Amino acid sequence: MGMAGILNNHEDLLEKGELIEGVPSSPARDPTTLPGEHLAAASAGDHVIFTEKRRPATWSHLLLQGLNRIINFLIATPSQAILPRVSIVRTLEECPEGYPRLAALLDSDENFMLYRRFGFLQARILLNKQDQLRELEKQLDREDKVDMKKDPGVLKSREKDVAVNGRRKRILIEIEEHFKEYAQLLTAARELAAFGRPSNRDYLSVKSYFDEEAPLCNVESYIYRREDIITLKPGRENAWLDAFVEGTLQKFSCIGLRYMFSTSDLRAKADPKMTGIILYSRSRIDFVVTLIITVMILALLVVPVYILWNLTRDFQSTRAVAIIIAVLLVSTLVFSAVLSLFTKAKRHEVLASAAAYCAVLVVFIGNVGQISPSLQG
Repeated sequence: MGMAGILNNHEDLLEKGELIEGVPSSPARDPTTLPGEHLAAASAGDHVIFTEKRRPATWSHLLLQGLNRIINFLIATPSQAILPRVSIVRTLEECPEGYPRLAALLDSDENFMLYRRFGFLQARILLNKQDQLRELEKQLDREDKVDMKKDPGVLKSREKDVAVNGRRKRILIEIEEHFKEYAQLLTAARELAAFGRPSNRDYLSVKSYFDEEAPLCNVESYIYRREDIITLKPGRENAWLDAFVEGTLQKFSCIGLRYMFSTSDLRAKADPKMTGIILYSRSRIDFVVTLIITVMILALLVVPVYILWNLTRDFQSTRAVAIIIAVLLVSTLVFSAVLSLFTKAKRHEVLASAAAYCAVLVVFIGNVGQISPSLQG
């Protein structure tokens, strides 16, 4: 390597901090050099260049390096700093009018996912496929009756029947194909029938958008076929209470409620001033609904127990017994009403829960009635 190459390599290594430049001297070991480390020298004019193996980094060096990186990040220009990426939201305003904007609206909230189920067409297709199977069934019966008179043996052997004419085999193959299609149609119709009908509030919300904005032409405005509309929104145990809470938020809408019950992405999807649509977070509404139900359950347990505790002190009087029975009846009635109104419990589940609730109160009265005389004595 020439002298120019050595000097260039020397400058590069100095910039990287891998070299220590010194005066000509004996290559004695530096006091800071660890055992086993060596120094290599290369002559470059009047300078002697030593390559030194670095010592392992200590915690103080690592701390200083970390602070240096933080300072460099803070003083870096916006083009150099690593900025957090914002989420990409498809807003209603950026979508063209017509099907694009309508699709963005239906996708913005699960309450708006309303579509047709085409129940009439389902029935026509099923009836058509059903009659095709009826016709094939009639052909198979006719074939069986003819063979019963001519050669009954072919009805007892499949191989003989196929060897004689094979007409029955062809009919059965055609029946199998039509039956598979018929079964698939029945399964699809059953799944579509399982979809729920939209609530009156959800339907009117989407219908009002069609009335005001007219996103589609009159012929393709499907929302006006209300008897054929289904919703993709999954059913909830407390759907009525969900609708009540969301309706209350819509009625008393303000900036504070929007920031409390709506995320930044939902606020970016639709501008209430331009579209008149306010979107709320489903998880935050569910939290409020769960809190309301929890408070009601605690009230249904604590309030009757407190009333009965005070009434059992005078348990011997006829009036106190009548009031206790009335409290039991009213509490059980309210408990049953809450189950029926806020959940989708079946009738036998409501009866069993009401019986268990009443039994808990009766057991409490019995235990308190036994404790009260002993405390008075």
